[in-house]
Amino acid sequence: MIGRLSGILMGVEENLALIEVGGVGYEVRLPPSLKEQLPLLGEPVTLHIRTLFNEDEGILLFGFLEPAQRRLFDLLITVSGVGPRLALNLMGAGEPDALARAIARKDTRYLKSLPGVGAKLAERLALELSDKVAQFAFERQVERLAAATRASAIDFDALVDGLTQLGYTRREAQAALNAVLNEQPEADEQTLMRLALARLSPRH
Repeated sequence: MIGRLSGILMGVEENLALIEVGGVGYEVRLPPSLKEQLPLLGEPVTLHIRTLFNEDEGILLFGFLEPAQRRLFDLLITVSGVGPRLALNLMGAGEPDALARAIARKDTRYLKSLPGVGAKLAERLALELSDKVAQFAFERQVERLAAATRASAIDFDALVDGLTQLGYTRREAQAALNAVLNEQPEADEQTLMRLALARLSPRH
């Protein structure tokens, strides 16, 4: 089972991304809103993957930028009437955190405003997931606080400047550093620079 993909973004069509890893192109389905957060074509990208099997289509890959987004997706598809595609659309209709808060507060009015959600499904989402999503929302807040604390301890701009002095563009440098931070949030500055260079060097 594929849990994570790190490769080069080769194409994006609607909600489908093509990621090349070791000469193999993987098609990954994304929440609609995630498309705007992807790097430019030809740049490295890392996606956290949920692998599912469909009788008609075979193995399907669903991708997310953060493990927390994948956890929310996993919770959504446990509800009767919510398949993987609807779960992606729900997450893409707004911020995933806003969706989680609405479910935790049992805000059925907000849930009914989402595409594909009627009154009965809104009730099921609130009833079946409110406690689970409340825990998810708490963990998400803890993750954000930890990430903010970690980011403040790293001179990100200095790392970007260091990479641009080596001939890379600021966009390339920022994308590589963000990808490494996403994979290894505990890495120190030296490790970040080394891994970012490893990502960038094959392209120059």
